Amino acid sequence: MTTRLSRLFTLAVPVALALGGVIWFLNLGAPSKPAFEYETVAIEKGTIRRIVSTSGPVRALVTVSVGSYLSGPVDSVNVDFNSEVKPGDVLATLDRRTFAAKVAEAEANLLAAQAALANQKAAKIKADAVLVNAERTIERQRSLAEKRFASEQALDNAIRDRDVAHAEIEVVKSLIETAEAQIVQRKAALDSARVDLERSEIKSPISGTVISRSVDPGQTVASSFQAPELFKIAQDLSRIRIEAQVNEADVGSIAEGNPVTFTVDAYPDREFEGRVTQIRLAATEINNVVTYTVIIEAKNEDRRLFPGMTANVRIESARRDNVMRVSNDALRFRPRDGQGRVEARSADAADRSERTVERLKGELDLTPAQVEALRAEIQAIAADTRASAQSGGFGPSSFDPSAFRMKLNMRIEQALVPTMSEDQRKTYERWKKGRETTRSAAVWVLDGQGQPERRMARVGLADDQYTEIVGGDVKDGDKLIVRVREAKK
Repeated sequence: MTTRLSRLFTLAVPVALALGGVIWFLNLGAPSKPAFEYETVAIEKGTIRRIVSTSGPVRALVTVSVGSYLSGPVDSVNVDFNSEVKPGDVLATLDRRTFAAKVAEAEANLLAAQAALANQKAAKIKADAVLVNAERTIERQRSLAEKRFASEQALDNAIRDRDVAHAEIEVVKSLIETAEAQIVQRKAALDSARVDLERSEIKSPISGTVISRSVDPGQTVASSFQAPELFKIAQDLSRIRIEAQVNEADVGSIAEGNPVTFTVDAYPDREFEGRVTQIRLAATEINNVVTYTVIIEAKNEDRRLFPGMTANVRIESARRDNVMRVSNDALRFRPRDGQGRVEARSADAADRSERTVERLKGELDLTPAQVEALRAEIQAIAADTRASAQSGGFGPSSFDPSAFRMKLNMRIEQALVPTMSEDQRKTYERWKKGRETTRSAAVWVLDGQGQPERRMARVGLADDQYTEIVGGDVKDGDKLIVRVREAKK
């Protein structure tokens, strides 16, 4: 038995050595280079909507608080919650007896002042008669004095009586003016008493719906420094407004006229529509969080929205329809170390330059001469960029898109703008403004060998899922890498 085991062991050792040699020869035991699987998404056309989400209370367009200028007990209340009122409708009345007595007192005072005026006018008539008599007496005394039938003293007494009559007339005139002023004063007091009597009836200033009532019959209203609020009237509830609080980071993207959709908890399955009408400049700071009030108006013809409801608001601050878009995952993707080819081939750079010429030709409406000048400028810029890359030790085929774009914008300003017409310059200004709202981003595609290759794209508007592609080295239908994983062995 032992001899048989010894023979088997002796035979197994050469076989194991031979099998190991075969495996080593076939390189089956050496560590293999890991393989990767790339997941891609295609650039497609669609809609991008930038949404700002917030919330705020529902309010009536105009809400008026109705109070009382006067103090006193409430005699009657003529309206209740949800009552429809018109301008001039009596909402409530105070006890009118005190105010009616003040009106009667003011009327009596006015009559007394008018009687005093009549008395002073009669006194003036009397003073005028005395003056006329004094003038006649002077004439008689002067005639008698000339004939030596009267003394000089009698003439002097007649002159004195005339001067006294003149003074009496002046005194009566001042008393008449005083009486007339008192009449004006008493009329004003009467008007004031009548206004108070009228204000004892609390009336509606507008047409609307009573949404708040805080007074009952028999209650005493005390009006001192501030009129107490008795009723609150909402004008025209067929239209409402929402006071949405928007964070300072998002308020810059919102403008008047932006469309809005919102929901309320009372109708979770129904979506309402509105529009931004005002962005208030007054900031609200709570716990170091700064917000601004954005006013949104919406229709409420069926009166389903009540004042005070909380609206969950979605403001569409920007929208692009039928534009090239790509998933945001493609912009976040970066290859692992050792993967991917960053440099673009010289032929790719040439293709890029020609695409840039064709794109700017259409966007800026360039003439053939301007196109040729632009093509020459772009070729010169590309050559300078490659020369700079080569001098930096990056190889003759290196191409820096960011440096290329910066130089391109500078050369367009220097070379093309002076040759543009007025219409072309307006188009260029719009194009330049659009460039300011976009940015460059690196994306990755698979080359012919299945390896990641970096492409530069110009991106614009973005939402929570997609980003707009406005230009660059990608086109509609290109498949961009969004994630990578090691292939299973």
